[in-house]
Amino acid sequence: MSIQDNFRLAMRRYVYSVSILSNKDSDGNSNAITVSSVTSISMDPPSLLVCINKNSRIHNSLTVGSKFCINLLNKDQEDLSNICSDDDKYDQRFNDKNWNLDDVPFLANAQSNIFCSIENVTSFHTHSIIVGLVEDSKYKNEIKTLTYVDGEYS
Repeated sequence: MSIQDNFRLAMRRYVYSVSILSNKDSDGNSNAITVSSVTSISMDPPSLLVCINKNSRIHNSLTVGSKFCINLLNKDQEDLSNICSDDDKYDQRFNDKNWNLDDVPFLANAQSNIFCSIENVTSFHTHSIIVGLVEDSKYKNEIKTLTYVDGEYS
């Protein structure tokens, strides 16, 4: 096996929370993509990072100074996660009635919402590392976070 194959199999042992990153592009069009690589960086200032594939439709709209929301999904949102990760279903991403599209798009029924402005974008091979400064956050008291491990939701 190659080092990439071994690494892929090793990473499948990690349990990831599932989120949807949402934003609006410079023309005001809403975007959303399923992400699992979201990590807090600091509490002072509150900040996080998320990694986005350069080939994704949303990539070019993630620029310094722009805003986005990390919508941490709950166990009832597996279908929406699948829609937002399937380029063939791109036009279905905002059919869910729980989207609030007034400003930065967010899912009102998500486990939590973390609203950020982009401070830094760093290119790293196939992906960009997006650093967001947290401007606001909301959360539900009941914890029932959607997770993903070994190619399956749990």
